[in-house]
Amino acid sequence: MSLSKLDAETIVRAFEVMGAYLRDRNLIGEIAVYGGTAILLQFPWRTATDDVDAVFSTGEAEASMKAAAAYAATLLGLPDDWLNNAVGGFTPESESDDFFLLQGDYPCGDRPGLKVFMAKPEYLCAMKLKALTRASFEDRDFNDLVELASTAGIEDAEQLMDLFFRFYPDEEPDPVAKARIPEAIEAIRRRRPR
Repeated sequence: MSLSKLDAETIVRAFEVMGAYLRDRNLIGEIAVYGGTAILLQFPWRTATDDVDAVFSTGEAEASMKAAAAYAATLLGLPDDWLNNAVGGFTPESESDDFFLLQGDYPCGDRPGLKVFMAKPEYLCAMKLKALTRASFEDRDFNDLVELASTAGIEDAEQLMDLFFRFYPDEEPDPVAKARIPEAIEAIRRRRPR
């Protein structure tokens, strides 16, 4: 992972470059973004992310998608790993289209070459609970979980578990994640106005 941070403007510019690259080759690519990028594009409390966690939805065009990402990196001076698919370990085996929102078509206009979808806040919340099995810089996954759960109106552990099972019906949260649920609920309650 690179040490430079990506803000929303930089990410959108990179999507524009990727879209133009694909359009110029008569291709249309689709990606779904998760994690910090999906949070950054939906909420003002996240101002930057380390990279763009994404899954390519267009199987046969994956090589073209990777070439488009590399082109954007070169053109905009981004790290080679600005777009990666390491998020796969946190996604369920099958994802419903209902888990996502259309973020945008790139470039904007009549003929986009790239469609970008982003994980909905509730899905991100469930993913952050799943991610609590590992340490994250400044406990970012925990803090994101608290922010997302607050936004979703989560008030207790049962609601948080119900949300998790909505997206991961065949899984149990890791014992480390389960142990941190009371701490998360307490943090959510502290955030609420009295």
